[in-house]
Amino acid sequence: MEIEVYNCGCKVRIYEVEFGESKNDLTKRPSLISDYSPCSKHRHSRRIPPEEARLLKVRGEHEAFLNE
Repeated sequence: MEIEVYNCGCKVRIYEVEFGESKNDLTKRPSLISDYSPCSKHRHSRRIPPEEARLLKVRGEHEAFLNE
């Protein structure tokens, strides 16, 4: 899992998800899913992340972070 943090406070979480109920149902490559947490200024923005936002840092998190 990766978290992109922007100077305005917006955050984008990017993580991989494998779909399927059995081993044969899984895709060959996991799908990348992004979860956007906008700041109060950009909560109605259509662009993710907003154009004027500047990336401050990218943090990697372990998969166990998803279960918290």
